[in-house]
Amino acid sequence: MKRILVVDESPAVRETLRLILGRDFTVAQRPFLPNDDLSVFEGEPDLLILGIPPELGAESAVVGKITSRFSCPVLLLLDSKSAADLWSRLGRVECLVKPFNPYELKEKVERLISRSSILSQPSNPSLSGDSRVAHYLDFPYLSESTSALAKRYALTTLPILILGEVGCGQERLARALYSLNDNVGAWIAAYPPELTKEHLLGRLARLSHREEGISQRVTLFLSGLETLQPSAQSFLLGFLEDEEEKGRQFWILSTSQEDLLEKVYRGEFLHPLYYRVATLTLRLHPLRERRNDIPTLAASLAQGYGEKLNLGKAGFSAEAMERLCNYLWFGNLNEMETVIARTLAVHRKETIEASDLVLGPGMEENQIFSPPVSKEEPAAQEKPIAQEVMPVEEKEKSVPSAPPPEEKKPQAVPRAANGDSPDMKVLITELAHELKNPMVTIKTFAQLLGDRFDDAAFRVRFQETVGNDIERMDELLEAMLDFSRFTHPAVERIPLYEQLRRVLEEIVPECIKRGATIRWGRTAEAGEIFADEAQFRYAFRNVLRTVLAQLKPGGEIQIDVEGEGRVAVSYIPEGGRIGPFVQYLDISSSGLEEETLPLRILLAKILLERNGGGIKVSHLEGGKVLIRAEVPVG
Repeated sequence: MKRILVVDESPAVRETLRLILGRDFTVAQRPFLPNDDLSVFEGEPDLLILGIPPELGAESAVVGKITSRFSCPVLLLLDSKSAADLWSRLGRVECLVKPFNPYELKEKVERLISRSSILSQPSNPSLSGDSRVAHYLDFPYLSESTSALAKRYALTTLPILILGEVGCGQERLARALYSLNDNVGAWIAAYPPELTKEHLLGRLARLSHREEGISQRVTLFLSGLETLQPSAQSFLLGFLEDEEEKGRQFWILSTSQEDLLEKVYRGEFLHPLYYRVATLTLRLHPLRERRNDIPTLAASLAQGYGEKLNLGKAGFSAEAMERLCNYLWFGNLNEMETVIARTLAVHRKETIEASDLVLGPGMEENQIFSPPVSKEEPAAQEKPIAQEVMPVEEKEKSVPSAPPPEEKKPQAVPRAANGDSPDMKVLITELAHELKNPMVTIKTFAQLLGDRFDDAAFRVRFQETVGNDIERMDELLEAMLDFSRFTHPAVERIPLYEQLRRVLEEIVPECIKRGATIRWGRTAEAGEIFADEAQFRYAFRNVLRTVLAQLKPGGEIQIDVEGEGRVAVSYIPEGGRIGPFVQYLDISSSGLEEETLPLRILLAKILLERNGGGIKVSHLEGGKVLIRAEVPVG
């Protein structure tokens, strides 16, 4: 029987794991001792289950030292979901949060045990395949740990499920795996709209005709499994079973942008199909979790596209590299590759400056043909949103340009580009701040609970306060998750006033709860704007929820549609100015106050900037706060 070592400071946890796993595995258990590196343990287990003591905190180096002693996979038991991303970066490590689902525990254990036999094989650094795609198995396209695991998986014909957000390069990784395996037959790809019986049987029939007989080995690439409807899942499972009964051998490589195991637990994905396609799993980390890899990755991409464009050795200045590292990269690897290729094609020079980066589509002409700054134009910090006027060299002055932006767009508020360091620093600080406040309340009540549990009034207050704080944190995290799903705006013409009315209808219950009054000011000039409807509504929904959270009880919110895509929201907050959190940051710039915004407004600001607009917060006499937003009108 396979051997599992369980190390946890809690006897109850150790005994629970023994009861769950003891029938199928040999389970050895021991406590986690002070300064323990498990060096006294004899033998090599097939799996290490390690409970992380609270006192270790974020000491990943300590845990890394412990896990490095073993060549087997490691399953970490954690006390919170927030720690899972940190620990999972150790490579062979997977995480499970207490209290855990016993079925999820067994699934992870069985998958890791099956992986251990592969990890015990010596890796083959001389793997070679189609050079056009094989390099996508290497660092920096993959993290070092994922690269090592992928190369070992390439030695097998076991089904591999590749998990990752949009743009992480799942299909390219699948093709790279295929290029390294000489005994897996022809490649057949199926995408959700094509995943039908007719499509798959047609592809197999053409393959058999071309090869004069039934091809026994086929590599089947299945993209976007998370989108499959139940009927398509049932068909796919039956198709695989029927074809294998006929002697067909499939190597299944599949991708998903969502956790399919979670969908199995929710009853949204067939568990037999999941276990059929996910014998091995590769998780591709988004670029926001690989910030230290970005310089190497960007340099590699620049070198490749520099050679394709006959530019020689292309690279980035320190400022450009800093901006790349701080950019949010909603499209991950694909977006970075596109940005670097586009930038080199537009500027065609060996050293790219920060101002050269073409971060979004449609910015190319602005960078080449923007008129020089004249004395009549506003100062740099007062330029309209999304208008970054770049100096033009003398030889370009004769190039005709479009009419000045002021003729088409209103005077706008200052901003920083999406992903600039002030936004990132404030984003992190504000997230911590927004979560710490309710946690302090919850912790305080929890500490008093033992002494005052018999106090009925205290219990009622405890339930109300803690419930509200948990709801607040949950709503904030949901807002962050919604924000993370947005990519490039799908810009369309939408009616400004109608969209604002729809947003207000969504928050009416919250207004009633706080006794708030909404008063419309100017609306006659409301027209149409160009923006992504979902992102526009998300931005203004978060602005208004921030205002409601800060509004005096029974207070009034005034909304003015000022024309030319501008909207002003004014109110008097309870307790003074809006979000003065600059004291939390090591920033001394006197002009940074506009960047120190509450988290929801900061998220709205970033999204509006991606749509070509922006937000500015001003503080007026009498304690009134004015939030002015702007969206392009043409």
